[in-house]
This record gives sequence, C-alpha cells and structure tokens, in this order.
Amino acid sequence: MALNREISAKNQANEILTALNVALSEAVELEVSTYIDFDLDRRESLSVSRFHTRINLFDGTVDHEIDLKLIDNPAYSELQQWHIEQVRQRENSLIKNITSLEQMRRILLKHKRN
Repeated sequence: MALNREISAKNQANEILTALNVALSEAVELEVSTYIDFDLDRRESLSVSRFHTRINLFDGTVDHEIDLKLIDNPAYSELQQWHIEQVRQRENSLIKNITSLEQMRRILLKHKRN
C-alpha cells in the first residue's frame, strides 16, 4: 500500500515537472500591441495603426514596430510612452513568473533525486 502511494507520488511529481518544463519553454516570448484606429490630429477614424513590441527572453531580442504615420507624431507620443510602460510591466511580470516556475522545478528535481 505504501509502495503504491510512493509510486503514485513519483508519477505525479514527474507529470508536474513535465508541465513546468513545458511552461518554462513557452514563457520566453512576450508580445504587446497597442492599436490605434482614430487620428488624433484630424479627429477622425483611420485605418488601424499600431505600436507592436516582441521580446524573446531566451535569445535576448527585442523588436519594435511602429506604423510610419505614428513615428515622430507628437499627438501619439503619450500613447507611445504608455505602450512602452505596458511592455515593461508585462516583461517584469513574465520574469517573476519564470523565476517562480524555475524555483518550483528545482524543488521537484531535488525531491525526485531523494
């Protein structure tokens, strides 16, 4: 009976470890998009423009895309700053989550060895 519980606990630990490994491997990329469908200068609808940022923590790349009509347009500078702040907040949150997942993975690996 005790052996069955031990085997079951090890199987559950293996499943959790597998899930943590998958979560860690998928949690390295972050994408944030801010869409604009209103022209602040002319106060009219326009085709959708966006600020888009993609960060890959694994390979350290950061890609920013800004539609041409938004570049150097003072009407959108505050919105661009807001977008950058959203990226920073999400990046910090992602790093905290990855750190927590890695800590759980290490605990499980330590218990698995014992």
